[in-house]
Amino acid sequence: MTSRPPVALVGARPAEGHATLARLGIPFIWIVDPDEPLPQAGPGVLAVHRAPYRDDPTSLLEVPLPRDTAAVLSFTEFGLLPAALLSEALGLPSVSVGAVLRTRDKLVMRRALQGTCPCPCPAFGIVGEDEPDAHDFPLIAKPVRGAGSRGLRYVTGPADYRALREELRGMLWERYVRGPEYSVEAVSDEDGHRILGITAKRTSGRPRFIEIGHESPAPVDPNVRDSIEECVRRCLDVLGVDRGASHTEVKVEDGRVHVIETHTRPGGDRIPLLTRLVTGLDQYELAIRSILPGTAQRKPRPCFAHAAVHYFPWEDAVLADHNDPDRCRALDGVVELEVHARPGDHLPVWQHSHERPGHVVVGAASRDELHTRVLAVEEKLSPALHRAVDAVSVAPALIPAS
Repeated sequence: MTSRPPVALVGARPAEGHATLARLGIPFIWIVDPDEPLPQAGPGVLAVHRAPYRDDPTSLLEVPLPRDTAAVLSFTEFGLLPAALLSEALGLPSVSVGAVLRTRDKLVMRRALQGTCPCPCPAFGIVGEDEPDAHDFPLIAKPVRGAGSRGLRYVTGPADYRALREELRGMLWERYVRGPEYSVEAVSDEDGHRILGITAKRTSGRPRFIEIGHESPAPVDPNVRDSIEECVRRCLDVLGVDRGASHTEVKVEDGRVHVIETHTRPGGDRIPLLTRLVTGLDQYELAIRSILPGTAQRKPRPCFAHAAVHYFPWEDAVLADHNDPDRCRALDGVVELEVHARPGDHLPVWQHSHERPGHVVVGAASRDELHTRVLAVEEKLSPALHRAVDAVSVAPALIPAS
């Protein structure tokens, strides 16, 4: 294994990053932040180093790397800029620093796309600096460099905005784009942008819009699908994304595709897994190949025609009990099931995606079968939640049938 030039991997998560390198036989030096759990050495790990890359992206310059290091990779949000900076300093192939900056900073992204991307751009500005007009409401306010729905607010109208202005000062505001939302997974290389899949998204709605489920492939009209793919390709061109993985969130309003955000990494919420289950295409593997073209590629082998991730809708309660998750893992189509909450835990009202108590990934031959299997898992777990003095059961929030 060590006969191949090594790479540096920034960030302990997601697990797919180091697992893919190990599977491909690529040795790597692991760089983790002091706030991250120290990973244990496994296949392919040559060394593990601590560096405070989240607070100081240039701290990676102090990490001793072999002279033959072939690339610096990261698949985690806060490792993207440090990895790009170190790659550029070492003259190694990478997503460019400019592309990372234009996608990490939501205001910079909006300004870059405005007037240069053919996809419509919603009105936007900075709270306290660029005041919205009456027709810009309702609007979404969010941190310029946030992630995971943290700090996101829905503002209904001018009176609500005036009341919240000081609290939201400095945040990005955007006109709220109505319509269904989708995630688009892609990998870019010298041949262009390869769209791997389009995934339908469900959220908790107002006021936090936390993601509660995804389904792949998204049930969209072929013409809409073509419009989404073309819009994403043009967006990536404008932002200078020319290699690596990307995860772009779009909404379709009155037949027009709007880019909400894009990132130079694979999507979260198990979306790359859903894409692999229905297409056989591994976004992590293809992203590595775009940086290291000589890397071998597996033949795509889809497992299901449809796949979904469903987040258990338990919140604002005390978890009294739930059935053994191992029994649910044996149900038809269950690929992955995780429950983070334990009996006796207080489940808060979700403020961001990291507070969701668990999820299940399911595959099936049809959409109807997919929804039936998700419901079967929800019923099998049969959680008992206590709110105040009353015990209640939570009805499953399934993916819409259309």
